Amino acid sequence: MLSKSLALCQNLTKRLSSVKLISSKTFKTADGKPRDALTVHNVDFIIDPDEKMVDEYMKVYGNQRLNFKRNDIDIWRKSFKDSYSFWLVCLKGTNKIVQMSHVLNFPPLPAHNDILHQYHGFFWVDPDYRATDSMAIFDYIEKHRSRNQAENDLGTYLPHAANMIKRIYGTNDYQHIMYVSYYQPDEMQVPDDLNLDGIFFKNATEVPDMDIVKYDNTVFPYERSKYMLNLLRDPEGFGKVAYDNNGKVIGFGNVIIYPSGECVLTPLYADDSKVAQAIFKSILKEIPLNDKKLLRFQIRSIDRCENAFEWIQPFVKNPIRKEIMGYMAGSSHPPTVNYKKTYANTPYTTCAI
Repeated sequence: MLSKSLALCQNLTKRLSSVKLISSKTFKTADGKPRDALTVHNVDFIIDPDEKMVDEYMKVYGNQRLNFKRNDIDIWRKSFKDSYSFWLVCLKGTNKIVQMSHVLNFPPLPAHNDILHQYHGFFWVDPDYRATDSMAIFDYIEKHRSRNQAENDLGTYLPHAANMIKRIYGTNDYQHIMYVSYYQPDEMQVPDDLNLDGIFFKNATEVPDMDIVKYDNTVFPYERSKYMLNLLRDPEGFGKVAYDNNGKVIGFGNVIIYPSGECVLTPLYADDSKVAQAIFKSILKEIPLNDKKLLRFQIRSIDRCENAFEWIQPFVKNPIRKEIMGYMAGSSHPPTVNYKKTYANTPYTTCAI
């Protein structure tokens, strides 16, 4: 008990010293104007904001996100309930949002001998406050103010954030690399020569819940059943479930068309690349590629899944291409993931895979 108390005192002293050090620095906005340093004393922490503040977030940044829609927050809240926490940081006494993120807890399934892990995502900082003081606030709220129920935490960080992650956590080592490919609608095609014998499809809205849940458990053995059902059945999507001749589920996938026109494949899980191609073809046939409202297709892939990138070639008129989108990183005890079935991940703001 004494050693634990001593550690807490040392951490408190360190944080107070950090506040003094930050307060003495000079910070500037994106256009070079001086501003006050952010500290725990001049900001408000808003955990699980009300609808008015969510609307404020949408005005500030949410409406700019290409692969996001406002009711995604409602879906996350309803799906994860007490395992979900959404937070904002505002200048004290105002509605001026300077930072935001969310946290999700994933307990292991009863049959999976593991520990709970916590996923951090949906991170954004106002351009005027992208400096070390903001990172100190982020570190503080993630560790001390949000629903931090585990030391076992992780998240996906973008390439330009690698140095920041290393400063906060001491390392930016990663478990997998997430790539992304962008294709214009006129680059896409529905191939005629794919062999789809023995593969049958149903709309995700028409299948028993457990067909989706049980297959998802073979990929990611942690509780997220309601979320996956909502994701596969998103009204702006084309969720499909694939079956073999014996009625066994062999994969599922969805393409969601966001208000921006961004067409995001999320997720695509399948027993092999043939099934992955079959699922995507069944979806692509239903999307009018000549619709002027479509912006582009966003196809993500994970480096640890064999052929997770190459499978798309029959659907693209030009040579396939990709770029690094992010890195999934965290504690020394990452969650169990069946990468062999992961041809495209769920939204990287919410889950490890």
